[in-house]
Parts: sequence; C-alpha cells; structure tokens
Amino acid sequence: MQAETIEVSNPERLVKSPRVSVLMITFNHAGYIAEAIEGVLRQECDFPIELIIGEDASTDATLQVALEYQRRHPEIIRVVHSAANVGMNANALRIFAKARGGYVAYCEGDDFWCAPDKLARQVALMESDDRIGIVHTDWTRATFQDVGWKHDARKSVHRRVPLRYLRGNIFKTWHYPKILRTCTILLRKQSMEDWYQSGLMDDSYLFGDSVLSAWITSRWQVGYIPAVTAVYRVSPNSALRSGAGSRVAFYRSALKFDTAARTYFSGITDYPSGYRWESAVGLLLWGLRARDFSAAKDALRDLCRHFTVAGFVIAALHAVIMRLPSIRRLRDTQMSAQ
Repeated sequence: MQAETIEVSNPERLVKSPRVSVLMITFNHAGYIAEAIEGVLRQECDFPIELIIGEDASTDATLQVALEYQRRHPEIIRVVHSAANVGMNANALRIFAKARGGYVAYCEGDDFWCAPDKLARQVALMESDDRIGIVHTDWTRATFQDVGWKHDARKSVHRRVPLRYLRGNIFKTWHYPKILRTCTILLRKQSMEDWYQSGLMDDSYLFGDSVLSAWITSRWQVGYIPAVTAVYRVSPNSALRSGAGSRVAFYRSALKFDTAARTYFSGITDYPSGYRWESAVGLLLWGLRARDFSAAKDALRDLCRHFTVAGFVIAALHAVIMRLPSIRRLRDTQMSAQ
C-alpha cells in the first residue's frame, strides 16, 4: 500500500505565481537541512520563488526542522512528507508534481547554496538564449574535518575543467562526473515533465542525475555560469561512499541504464561509449575490492562484449584525458601534504 502524502503549507500565505520552484529531497539530514534551507531563503531575485521540501520519513529530526522553517516562512516553504519511506526517486517525483514555477532548481538536504544571486543569474542566462535547456554553475565540496564541515569556494571543482565539457553541446561527454551536479542545475519545468514522460528513467536505477544529464544534453544546449554557487557535502552515507557493496550495486545499475540508453539513443550517432567503459571498469575494480567475484566476472564479460582491444584503449585514453585536471590536483595535494 502506497504511503499517504501529506503537505504542510499555507495556501493563503504562499506566493501566487512563483517563477522558480526549488525542490529539496531530504532523508536523515537533521544536522544539515537548516543550512540548505537558509541558502534558498537568501536568494536575491526580482521574481517570487517557492521551496518544496520532500521529507522521506527520516528517523532523526529532519521533519521537525523542516516544519519549523515552514512555520516561520509560510510564504515560500511547503513541506511534503509521509509516514513511510518512499525512496529517493519517488520522493523527487512527488514534489516535482507539486511545483508551480516555470523553472525548477534542485538542492538536496545535505547540500547548500552559497551565492545569493544563483537563481537570478541562471534564469537570466536561460532566458537569453532559446537553445539553452539547462543552466548549471561551478561548485565546491564540503568535507568533514576535525572541527566540523569545511569548504573553500576558491577550490572550485571546475577551475581546471575545459569549457568544452561545461557548456554548449556536451552530449558526447554528458557522463563527465563534474558537470550538471544536481545542486547546481536549473531547467524549465516543461523539460522535466518531458523527461519523466520519455520512458528513459526507471525507478530501479540507484540514481537519476545521470539519466537526466543524458536526456537533456541530447536535446538542448547547456548554459554555464563560471561561479561557485553551491556546496556539495561529501557524505559518507551516499550511494558511492557507503561501502564496497554499495559501489558494486551502483555500477550494476549504471550498466543497466547504459543498456537502455543505447537503445533509446540509437538514432543519435555520438552517444558516448565512455560511460559504459567507466561503469564496467568500476564494477570490476569494486567487485574485486568487495570480494564479489561474480560482479568482477560480469564486468569482464561486459567489457569483452562491448569493446574491442582498440576500443578499450581508446575509451581508457578518453577517460584519462577528461580526468587529467583531477589527477594533477590529487598529485599536487599529496605533494603539499608531505
């Protein structure tokens, strides 16, 4: 039986016609969500916005924090929740269905925005060029250190990333992991509706961002603002950081998506082979680390099935070239620490 969805909001106080709906899914983010909400409230726009928080039956005080903010800011905030957990994808869909803005932007409950002009600049860029279907920005990471969470906006993730990976027609490299980070994107609500109706998304996938990135870049130009506007919290509980077993499951899901995507994009000649290479190699390496030899064997079979020796080498070279800035940065960080 599907959990009953409850919305806590004040229709009489809410802005009537928001230009942007900010969508925030959250689960067990009691220690972080206030910072995420504050980043939205600090936006300086000449148009109205709304914030819809999708709280997914957390076992901590996340819901209480969200409800307190709704009580204090009824003109902007709506809280959607249920007694039972519905999962990341269903939670995202149910708050999207309630969005009233012509644009949607995303910020999960453990990330936050650090620039008050983020939305204003994104909307302006989107409306300046009809070819643009999504606008993203530079971002930085927050990591937990001895005295708490720390981030440095000067150490932007894109500071060494070539612009060809960040703007324009980037369908060939949509899988590059540093672009279209969820907490940085803004797009038209209609585009999201078209994506949901496209059939490309599957609730069984352990992610949604890659699916959206592939779909949106196949149809639209990408707009980019070269400023750090968002902070991504490197949480140990994420799908990629909660153990080797979770990594194996993630890469299996990635291969499943790539199989479907190859059929879906069969009419497009420049669908990238790199995503499958990276997913299969990731499954191989993490399968070995998890001592899941079945996963490792599946990865080897997949690589043999989809790549010739030459194709494997070419895909590997492309992956290294795309990541050279990160490799150099890691090397410099290690050398400075010695």
